[in-house]
Amino acid sequence: MEEFSTRHRRLFLIYYIIIFYILAVYNWLSGMFLYQLQPILFHTPFDGTSWLLMQTGIHQWLLTNRAGCLFFDTVFYMTPLTFWWFCEKKRVISPLLFGICWTTFNWLYVLCYVLFPSTSVEKFLPALLLPILFATTSITSFYYLMHGLRYFFLFFFVSTGIWKLRTEAVFNIEQTSGILLLQHKEFLIASPRHWYSAFLYWLIRNPYLSYFLYLAATIVELTFVIGFFTKKYDKQLFFLLVFFFAANFILMRIPFFEILPLALPLLFSRSTLKAPLQ
Repeated sequence: MEEFSTRHRRLFLIYYIIIFYILAVYNWLSGMFLYQLQPILFHTPFDGTSWLLMQTGIHQWLLTNRAGCLFFDTVFYMTPLTFWWFCEKKRVISPLLFGICWTTFNWLYVLCYVLFPSTSVEKFLPALLLPILFATTSITSFYYLMHGLRYFFLFFFVSTGIWKLRTEAVFNIEQTSGILLLQHKEFLIASPRHWYSAFLYWLIRNPYLSYFLYLAATIVELTFVIGFFTKKYDKQLFFLLVFFFAANFILMRIPFFEILPLALPLLFSRSTLKAPLQ
């Protein structure tokens, strides 16, 4: 097996940056930047971290400050490229120092973002966790943290399949038809003659076919349990994940690609760390 080295670390960062900016373009075109949301209200989530942040009043300041929202977006979306330039290419800033600032700001940005009626915090998990990985200065630390993220992702993904079993949704033939109606109700009402509406109605009216798709999705999610026992099929699992996300986006219009950076360890997991522990 190939030895894990700084080349793998650099390649991991490059892959992350490519995915990050492809998703950034998609989010911008979809009007999902903070300044594009133009929030007029916020909701209070049930977690102490958000409550602590709310004591600062930053979220209220953003409600009436579009320039502030634009500033937050600029810093959030420029930071990965800035890290690559100053920490990896020029090496003029310590990755540890930059990583601490990067992690702190991302937590601030994400907590503010999800306070507004926009999206769930799950889509920001890579932005919350990967800066911690890049902050490491030792290749040994990077290697073991990367594998820790690998197991976190496997748990995160497999648990979605287990949840379908736990709620017995996977045993309900009408489940997918109901989900499709709920997920696409606005589109079906606004564009009843669109080809996509016709496609959705065809699936809804054929519950056994739509159920098969739901069952297949559950099986795919549970398949990732293989990763807990062997790394042999990690690359195949990664590309299966890409296919799963693409199919889900076509069928449900949910961009799960935001989670894809968390699966990057699957592409590097089979490399071994032969250097002695430091």
